[in-house]
Amino acid sequence: MFKDNSLCSQEDYKKEITFDKLAKGKTDVIFLNGRHDKFDPKKKDGQDAHYILRECKNGGFKFGNYIGRFTFEGQEYIINSRFGKELEADLLKTVDSAFFSSSGSVAGSSGDIPMDYVFYASFISRLKLAKLSGFPSVYKKILFRDYALHGSLDVKNFIKKDQPFTGKISSRKSSRVPDEVVARVLLRAYDILVRKNTKFALYDKEIKNFLLANANGEMKSIRDIDAALNSKSVMNELYKDYKIALQIARIIILQDSRYTNESAVKNLNFGYLLYAPNLFELYVERLIRSVLGEFGGKFSLETQYKIPGSNLRPDFAIKDEKGEILAVLDAKYRHFCNANLGETDCKNLLQIKRYAKKAGSNTGILIYAKSNVFNGLGIIRHSSENKIFILSVLKNDNKTSADKFKKYLKKILETIKEKKIM
Repeated sequence: MFKDNSLCSQEDYKKEITFDKLAKGKTDVIFLNGRHDKFDPKKKDGQDAHYILRECKNGGFKFGNYIGRFTFEGQEYIINSRFGKELEADLLKTVDSAFFSSSGSVAGSSGDIPMDYVFYASFISRLKLAKLSGFPSVYKKILFRDYALHGSLDVKNFIKKDQPFTGKISSRKSSRVPDEVVARVLLRAYDILVRKNTKFALYDKEIKNFLLANANGEMKSIRDIDAALNSKSVMNELYKDYKIALQIARIIILQDSRYTNESAVKNLNFGYLLYAPNLFELYVERLIRSVLGEFGGKFSLETQYKIPGSNLRPDFAIKDEKGEILAVLDAKYRHFCNANLGETDCKNLLQIKRYAKKAGSNTGILIYAKSNVFNGLGIIRHSSENKIFILSVLKNDNKTSADKFKKYLKKILETIKEKKIM
């Protein structure tokens, strides 16, 4: 099992697992967020630049923009954040808060969220959506002894006019019934995750009863999983949420200790990945809202703001009470190294400057996961020129410094506010 998070410095690697490999039907790895199957991997020198994991010659590993857990070619991989466990824990807590209230959080006693719990929460959420469409059904043959005649016959008219029989009488040989194998697979996955944390049962208390009413029994073997996934009942677009729920259920069941040793499971490729930049964006949004709350409603936040008259769309825009743009912000799940700027970081600087200009603001803020840029409070001052600030949420030792980030952002907004008054 690969759990190392050391960085690689070598130019060549013994092994590389890329997004492209996992997305080309070679595995059943599910991408829980991000652009899913619509995502086109970036190509660099003819190669997929979106790697999941790279193994160095010295045995270290470098992780890409994904976190998750999957089995690939007989080996299990646990992919953690390349920025360390502290930031990863904060990213997972952000997802947890999106699913559960503080009282219903699935966090452990330490406050940490196991990575698998995010996966389980997405399963429950998908089931809740699927339930709104009713339950998928299939045609089931009716036994001969249960045949019933259907139709009509005008006996009075038939006898009186001595007419030949023209009535329509037929018997049904099949009828539509709930797809029991689909319900059984979903029920087995649901029972597994509730066994691991009973708080999952609180998210929607009616899910289990709904599945029980349609299952009429238990899942017999892992072959039922493929039978459910290939069932015609879930091919209908109306039931697409059931299809996704079944794909997630497959992984929950196969990762359960009762099934992992089965020979049929050992040769399968399965698992899940989370696109960390999207989680980072949610985390940054929560920090920004926390700062804006200290201004008593004088500032508002817009996400994925589309600048009027253009196709530009920064991650965030902060507006004043009049609706004017005070600052545009972009979140970057990257390490900004001031002494060695890469091509991507140069593009990010030009991009945020362009955002600010088009939005009619003097302030652009890039929020990196990690940065070596010094942002002393003394350098945040009035200026008629465009200003670009680079903030980060991690220290050099990968310890989170959210409070420091919020302090700097608050100072920037106070400075903008004072400038508007002057």
